[in-house]
Amino acid sequence: MRNVFDKIEQFLRFDELTSKSGFMRARAVYMMGLAFIATQLINLAAMYYTYGLSFDHLVSVMACGLVLITIVYLRSHKRFETYALIYSVLIVLGTMSSAMNQNTGINSALLPFFVLGIIVNGFICGWRATCAFGAFSLLIIWMLWGLSLNYDYTPIFDVEKFADRNFQRAMQASLASILITMVGAFFSKNMHEAFDELEAGITAAQESDRAKTDFLATMSHELFTPMNGIIGMNDVLEDTNLDEEQRELTTIIRDSGRDLQMIVGNVLLFAQLDAGRVKLDDEPFNIGAVLKETVQPYAAIAAKKGLAFKARMAPNVPKMLIGDEVRTGQIICTLLNNAIKFTDKGAVELTVKSQIDSQGRIQLIVIVTDTGIGIAPENIERMFERFTQQDGSIKRRHGGIGLGLTIASGLIDLMDGKITVDSEVGVGSSFTVVLTYAVPETDRAKTQTAQYQAAAE
Repeated sequence: MRNVFDKIEQFLRFDELTSKSGFMRARAVYMMGLAFIATQLINLAAMYYTYGLSFDHLVSVMACGLVLITIVYLRSHKRFETYALIYSVLIVLGTMSSAMNQNTGINSALLPFFVLGIIVNGFICGWRATCAFGAFSLLIIWMLWGLSLNYDYTPIFDVEKFADRNFQRAMQASLASILITMVGAFFSKNMHEAFDELEAGITAAQESDRAKTDFLATMSHELFTPMNGIIGMNDVLEDTNLDEEQRELTTIIRDSGRDLQMIVGNVLLFAQLDAGRVKLDDEPFNIGAVLKETVQPYAAIAAKKGLAFKARMAPNVPKMLIGDEVRTGQIICTLLNNAIKFTDKGAVELTVKSQIDSQGRIQLIVIVTDTGIGIAPENIERMFERFTQQDGSIKRRHGGIGLGLTIASGLIDLMDGKITVDSEVGVGSSFTVVLTYAVPETDRAKTQTAQYQAAAE
């Protein structure tokens, strides 16, 4: 059922709405309209079962058609006062046509229609429209009471009692309409104010988030200058005559500085991604060279942890690709770093293969598999959120600030790729990334031949 409503909203172009209150109003228009059509279909069936086809059926079908046209009009027109007015006119016309039959006057069964009008106006337009419809309903009630004074048929009781009863009904209907209007206006005013406050809060939060992102980008950039100076001077110091203890201290400074440099670099890249400032290169590069440069340091880290490390590239992967060499390497580095960091025993494996998409481009498939701690199903969606790790104990044990996968996911999205995760707690995880590249014209025929041979095998 949810998919049906989603398709209706897509057809009605709800993506053009920029505010939550506008979305609520538009949804009220079509939901109330669909509810009206559904009730009229039931009413049509009941009338047909009771007394067959009649003029009433035609009126009901015309009303349904008008409501359907009103709903479809949402596609091109989002001024909601118009829809509240159309629904109000339909409610008033239906009420009056039923009540004016033989000038019988007030019928208490008609009161729910006034309630409906108050609710419709409250949802779509707000408390002022609610009050206006409430006032208009009072006018209609007393107009119908005036019509009942001209009742032409002989009632089963005397005329004075008939007039008294109609006056009492008019009073009860008026009091009920006033009460409902007051309650409806109160709730409508608070509801719309709550939506306005929510939208203002969202806007303020977004602006604050942008300010924080700009601050992170500026600070990270400024931190690089002194950090490079520290690392550079430490390198110079290592080339001097140092005793064993001093050399050990400079090694600690060097490793700590590079770790901090990597963290600052990640924060800067994250801030740039968040602010939409990352630009992609579109140049030919050697994918084999990128993989070799990427794998070497992580193979050493894995060996230091006692992990088996395997890396292989399928023979059909083209030698040259056209795209962003640096971002490709960063994505693979992040996945390898993440796999090794959360794997205490077993193995980490990198597999790179390729295939041709429908447009003749190369899809590079990067798979990183580990035998680490795994990820609980409920945490898989959260793991790509900023500064997120599964729990605090994992952060204390393995370190990191929780930006690696967020950055990788942002880069993958920027490159129009996709990432999927298959994981089981205590067994391990497998990350699969699919990135699309062009192939240099001189290598295209060779690449297609290699791909077809691989597919045949």
